[in-house]
Amino acid sequence: MIRLALATVRHRWWSFAGTFAGTTLAVALVAACGTLLFSALSSPAGSDRYTAADAVVSAQRQVSVRDGDKTKSRPLSGAPALPDGLADRLAAVPGVARVTKDASFHAQPLTAGGRPVGGGSGTAPVMGHPWSSAALTPFRLVEGHAPGGGEVVLDAGLARRTGVQPGDRVRMALPQQVSSFRLAGVVAAPGSPQLSSQGAVFFSPADAGRLAQPGDATALALRFAPAADTEEVLDRVRSAAGPDVRVLTGGERVRADAPTVLVSYTGAVGVFGSMAGITVFAALFVIAGTIAFAARQRLRELALLRTLGAAPRQVRRLLGLEAWAVGVAAAVVGVPLGRWLASWVADRFVATGAVPASLQVDGGVLPLLIAAGTGVGVARLAAYFAGRRVARIAPAEAMRESAAAPAGGGIWRVVTGMVLVAGAAAVLLFTPMRGGIGVGMGFIGCSLLICAAAALGPWLVRTVAAALGGLLPGATGRLAAANTRRFPVRAAGAAMPLALLFALNATMLLYSTLLSDLTEQAAHARLAPARQTLTAAGGPGLPLGTYQKAVKTPGVRDVDATVPTEVMVRKGGKPQHYPAQGLYRTGDGVLDLEITGGSLDGLADGVAVSTDLAGAQHWQVGDKAGLWLPDGTHVSRPVVALYARSAGFGDMLLPGPLASAHTARPLLSAVHLGQNPGAAAVTELRAHFPNLSANSSTADSRQDAETASQEGALRLLTGISIVFTAVAVLNTFAMAALGRRSEYAALRLLGATARQVRGMAAREAVLTVTVGLVVGAGIAAVVVGTFSNAQDGQWRMIVDPLWYTGLLAGTGLLGLAAAALPTRLALGTASAGGGRSEQ
Repeated sequence: MIRLALATVRHRWWSFAGTFAGTTLAVALVAACGTLLFSALSSPAGSDRYTAADAVVSAQRQVSVRDGDKTKSRPLSGAPALPDGLADRLAAVPGVARVTKDASFHAQPLTAGGRPVGGGSGTAPVMGHPWSSAALTPFRLVEGHAPGGGEVVLDAGLARRTGVQPGDRVRMALPQQVSSFRLAGVVAAPGSPQLSSQGAVFFSPADAGRLAQPGDATALALRFAPAADTEEVLDRVRSAAGPDVRVLTGGERVRADAPTVLVSYTGAVGVFGSMAGITVFAALFVIAGTIAFAARQRLRELALLRTLGAAPRQVRRLLGLEAWAVGVAAAVVGVPLGRWLASWVADRFVATGAVPASLQVDGGVLPLLIAAGTGVGVARLAAYFAGRRVARIAPAEAMRESAAAPAGGGIWRVVTGMVLVAGAAAVLLFTPMRGGIGVGMGFIGCSLLICAAAALGPWLVRTVAAALGGLLPGATGRLAAANTRRFPVRAAGAAMPLALLFALNATMLLYSTLLSDLTEQAAHARLAPARQTLTAAGGPGLPLGTYQKAVKTPGVRDVDATVPTEVMVRKGGKPQHYPAQGLYRTGDGVLDLEITGGSLDGLADGVAVSTDLAGAQHWQVGDKAGLWLPDGTHVSRPVVALYARSAGFGDMLLPGPLASAHTARPLLSAVHLGQNPGAAAVTELRAHFPNLSANSSTADSRQDAETASQEGALRLLTGISIVFTAVAVLNTFAMAALGRRSEYAALRLLGATARQVRGMAAREAVLTVTVGLVVGAGIAAVVVGTFSNAQDGQWRMIVDPLWYTGLLAGTGLLGLAAAALPTRLALGTASAGGGRSEQ
């Protein structure tokens, strides 16, 4: 069997080359996705600012909910203040030599032109700290002196980019206002790396205590006595700290730092998880389809082996050995290719802003082993199912089936297809289809429908061929239609990758476009009443004082200012994050949130909730809404209003002072004015807030950047999927054409010219491509239409005509080209084998 398998590989090299190419690419994609996902899960949370501390103590930064006998937790986005008196208790622990309080708050230097200066490489957040915490860091004073009242010390990178030296005045954007300080000194980290995830500004203890929000320490850094037993002291510290406090050592110390400087890979995990789900499904579909297609092309050969006396076990062993050989060879090539591909893809996602630049692409060996095992295992499994029919039936019947080319699978194909269709209907009709959850559910529904189409492929091919076959001109058209009806399994094997390409990628593209359009429409409607919008130019936001100053501007009566934040609400027995906004309002306000119940007049003592969240929680106006704020504070407030325009805004509206007091970085994303204050007033505002940008556009630049980042990531993800599925289509069509060389040679010997054979093949390709496009477009229409209807009650199937038409035309041209080129090659080899040349 081993010698026969090797001989078969040599004789049918073109078939195994196609199988090898498809499996190799699939293994590479699985390896790349696994590497990226593992990298996002294991990358460091940021730079360790506490390098000189033996341990760092912070409050628990998570919310835990008890659900029966299970406890479910979610991380907080803020930093709870530590209990009063904890520093004194820890200082009294034997072995603890020193306890240093640390607090962090937003403090960003501005250039002379008012441009905010970022930390790290120039884009990282910048935080202020008391000077006493500088001893915990790798920084050392290299110029000037320690800061006194009204003075600051900058790290060397910030000082260089700001263009200041000790003795100069530097303006600092703080949570409440922009203030001027004298630069007392500069710190650097000689012999050690800079803090790449943050910039550092140090204030005098008095200034830091006044500016910190919240005012008490959020972390305590401990230094142990030189002769103390570290483990023993840590046990004492944990006992003194209590269960609500965590004691961090080693690489975990960084997690006690300010939440805004910690690098979150939640978005990256989501992006790479989506990529893994989509590409792994496509990869497995391609591997199984390619091997099954190759096995069907060898039906006559396998039947002949059975007729010559080969036992079913021997046939199965032959196919298994071939699958092992192809799978192992594909893994050897695909794994290193996938490792390189992971780095390339990560760079592209970083460029879109969807993935942090600090991502370290090093998922270890495990995802590579999983990819190799997946490729080999699926290849082996596909070969088993592909050959089980011919290996099980009698030799004479096997020869009859090879000659008759049946539709294959009979009742099992129908049952499988119907079950998959029913599963897709259940997902699309009975699961939440709004927002991000709907995107995931839509992908599951799309995948089930694609698998159903693959199961029902022969019947779909026969239906289309019967409907369109009569439209094909000439004898070659009739022959093409007859061939397609006669060999529906072969045609379906080529059409289904096309259906996969169009359905999967059209769904992703149209989802991205639809969500972007709906978010933009909601933003324009929400901000339509605004006559002037103030935002931060190049910075994370405006100080809270911008709102107070705008309120006092002559001629301005109505003002709305928003503070981006988030809340956690218990849902399904676990805490769930929701984006939210804090609202400062004067006069009648500006934002049009489309209030559907209640009024925002009572917001000072309550909360407003989106209709989506209210529906999920069964809240009505007047009900008490229990929620956790970013620093873990639990509050219960009455629902005073329900609003519909939540897309791109948030699911809960809080009073501005409440949101600012409990948010890690309380900055205004925008200040919206109901009246245009005029150029002179804007100039005066800019004198107090140099990074202020005033415009009449209703767009929220922060939200626009986030939407562009998400849309860019989805477009990149779609591009990767298109490239992979396009290669799979080319591979399948090439295998189909090269597998028909003997058929083409027979036609030539019977008197057909090469032009006639090419015409027949071209018309068959038209039918095959039509089947793929019809199936793919039908699946995309069902999934996208259901998703669209769930968003706003409108059924859309195309969403973006330009993208849709381009993808449709591109898919069709790809299929036709993929059929034409291998056919010409097959005709050339057929002629060389004895066919007559065209006259």
